[in-house]
Amino acid sequence: MKHSALREQIIALELGRSERQVLPFGLPDIDEALQGGIDLGAMHEISGPAAVLFTQVIIRQKGEEVAWLSMENLNEEYYPYGLLQSETDPARFIVVRSQNSRDLLKAAYEVLASNAVGCVLLEVQEALTQTQMRKLQIAVKNTRTLGLILNTDYTGSAAPESKGLLGSALTRWYVQVLHWTYETTQIELYLTKNRHGSPCHWIVEIDHATHHLHLVPISGKRAIDQAESRTVAEALCPDHP
Repeated sequence: MKHSALREQIIALELGRSERQVLPFGLPDIDEALQGGIDLGAMHEISGPAAVLFTQVIIRQKGEEVAWLSMENLNEEYYPYGLLQSETDPARFIVVRSQNSRDLLKAAYEVLASNAVGCVLLEVQEALTQTQMRKLQIAVKNTRTLGLILNTDYTGSAAPESKGLLGSALTRWYVQVLHWTYETTQIELYLTKNRHGSPCHWIVEIDHATHHLHLVPISGKRAIDQAESRTVAEALCPDHP
């Protein structure tokens, strides 16, 4: 058996699956760090000021229906006009809202286990317990579904080492905008937990016209100033029409 095939089999067994399935980013450095791509049938956590932008990148890569579960208060960064701007069809989103976190998690368990959608985006407003995380992982492990957890309480954190991060997530990402123009957005991407390897750090440029991703040398990083930061916030989360 070839080394790569044996590695895939070992990873699948670690995840409690007979076969491993991944979603490649199409960027060799990131896919190599993830041993092929981000694992399907697993839970992943995303936090940081540009967490919503990064989830949109992943959802567009997946290209299937998305179940978006959140509390009843609306996250204004996910709404039809904004999704259309990123060439994400709002019709692909199945929205589930709940008045309390207990019912929201029950719905998440059911949707994850159903294997009925390509991606489940779960917005939580407080840290989940290890038991809750394990239940989510058990629900999704025998599916092709990609489980993404967006903790809205942490999206504004100012450092990759955010408080209360979820220990049972297969990968953990911290994302912030580094530079923005009308043509491109550069995001600083921290893979702070990687079950299949070491933590990593990249700068990824998103082309607004084609939505293609490109790696930018770390030496070329450019921090945004205060005025530009306001422009970025307005562009990524405009007011409702």
